[in-house]
Amino acid sequence: MNGDPTRQKLLHEAARHFARHGYDGASLRRISEGVGIRAASIYNHFPNGKEELYEHIMSAIAEMLLDRIVNRYGRNVGLSAEDAIVQLGAAFWDFCDEHPDYATLLIREMFDNREPDVGALMGRAPEIIEASLGYIENAQASGELPEFDAEALILWSASYLLSYHGAPGLRTQVQRKAWSKELARDNYITMLRKLLQTAD
Repeated sequence: MNGDPTRQKLLHEAARHFARHGYDGASLRRISEGVGIRAASIYNHFPNGKEELYEHIMSAIAEMLLDRIVNRYGRNVGLSAEDAIVQLGAAFWDFCDEHPDYATLLIREMFDNREPDVGALMGRAPEIIEASLGYIENAQASGELPEFDAEALILWSASYLLSYHGAPGLRTQVQRKAWSKELARDNYITMLRKLLQTAD
């Protein structure tokens, strides 16, 4: 069922609509039109309709982030702590680049508490953050990284990534000329590396 192309199209189209219109503003009719099916057909794939679609998307985001961030975090054998964190940041960048609608949806989720139960994502967010904080603080305690505010670094990184990918209007207002994808990614990684090397 998960490999069903119509189901995958529905998830992609629904993520786009939820990102742009929020949960209340997204319409099953418009989502189904974007996929080329009748609105009633959505219930064949998601029997609980819009709420199930939304929860499935948020759960998928949580699982992807956990896979890229938590599950791979300690597997960088042979890398310095700095390089491992930069690699983590690059993985988060690539996730947002591949799924800009997810980045927009995450921004909306941070502002809008009127969405349905999103325990799948918000319940996993502390796990992602704690794993990241723990890794940085352990590296600082062992002398691999200088002392800096790990929470501030994570907040900066998440804000930068989500804003760049999920708020294109902000990006175009700030930039005098558009960056290529490669330059944007390089700029982020360069700034991240500099912050990791800066002591309090």
